[in-house]
Amino acid sequence: MPNDPRTNGRPDDTPFARDEGNEVVYLINKLMALWDYRFSNTGNKMEKLIHDKMPPEIFTQEEVQQWLKANLKF
Repeated sequence: MPNDPRTNGRPDDTPFARDEGNEVVYLINKLMALWDYRFSNTGNKMEKLIHDKMPPEIFTQEEVQQWLKANLKF
């Protein structure tokens, strides 16, 4: 399937469940690899942003990726 992130390796329009811990960790690990981030504290920052600040109208992996890219500050 072309939109299956397990097949294409990139976040896509697959629905994202922010309350599913495994799904959050999976997406963070994918983004860390995609963006070549190597520090674990970056993943922790992403997780905290998703949990505490991400707007409720974000529903897909791609939307999460775009939102994190715009809001992740170092």
